[in-house]
Amino acid sequence: MTDLTRYGIFKARLPLPFKLDHVNCYAMKGGDGWTIIDAGLNYEATRRAWPEFMKEHGFTPGDVTGIYVTHYHPDHYGAAGWLQELCGAPVYMNATEASLSARMWREENVELVAGMFLENGMPAEIVPTILADMAVMRSRTRPQPRITPLYGGEVVRLGSRDYQVLLTPGHSDGHICFYDEESGLLLSGDHLLPHISSNISLWPMSHPDPLDNFLTSLAENHRLRVSMALPAHGECFTNVQERVAALEAHHQERLELMRRTASRGASVYQVSREVFGDGLSVHEVRFAMTETLAHLAYLERRGQLAKSRVDGVWTYTGTER
Repeated sequence: MTDLTRYGIFKARLPLPFKLDHVNCYAMKGGDGWTIIDAGLNYEATRRAWPEFMKEHGFTPGDVTGIYVTHYHPDHYGAAGWLQELCGAPVYMNATEASLSARMWREENVELVAGMFLENGMPAEIVPTILADMAVMRSRTRPQPRITPLYGGEVVRLGSRDYQVLLTPGHSDGHICFYDEESGLLLSGDHLLPHISSNISLWPMSHPDPLDNFLTSLAENHRLRVSMALPAHGECFTNVQERVAALEAHHQERLELMRRTASRGASVYQVSREVFGDGLSVHEVRFAMTETLAHLAYLERRGQLAKSRVDGVWTYTGTER
């Protein structure tokens, strides 16, 4: 097990009620107090875990000087408002993510999201189940925190060390990582994970080409001299350049698979079923659909697929003559 304590870093492995059953949050000890990176999902297990973690490591909510959130997804952002009320500390997040959190976790987006699923081929009888699952996630992001915005490029004090705020869009439009050039530590959030690929999803309110954003962010990671990545899921890892190369190769393979599948003529939902299979939970169906949409949008924008509307559903076909 990696010893992070020599850097004043303590990992809080919080439970999640999903197949991906945990999220790593980090608490950083400094001379003026403690800094927290990511908050977890706002449900009972998280609300028990944080006070227990603080007691175990000898600090109180009042010792927390700042809460930094890597992105707006509920397993990272969900408990930020609750934790802010508990600690009285400011919550920092990228300005784009703050806007997305306000739009995504309001009920006003329900019709927009439902329309996206329907026009991309999801059967109408499945959509209410998907929306109900999203409503549960929405309830686990309340109360909403008051956000102090970050823009990327800042240097922030986390614990006892200075970190650069790196804007790494892709997994979400304003995802941020924190990089300490001196030690080579990278708090990578969901941008770089040791064993699984981050979900790259296209939503109605998000950037139209998130996969391009992600691949561009990965390419920029080759310039970083990282001694160790501290991810939001899984264990810390040191083979960062190897992992970046593996993720690039994975998405190129996934693009080719989806291009071949869609070239015969198919909706996003049909492609997602063929690529990801049928044995998915409601939670996973949503992400399979939006990840497929992101890959097909990438291919369509580069002329490798064409799409047309057939009976109200977008259908993709190949462009080779």
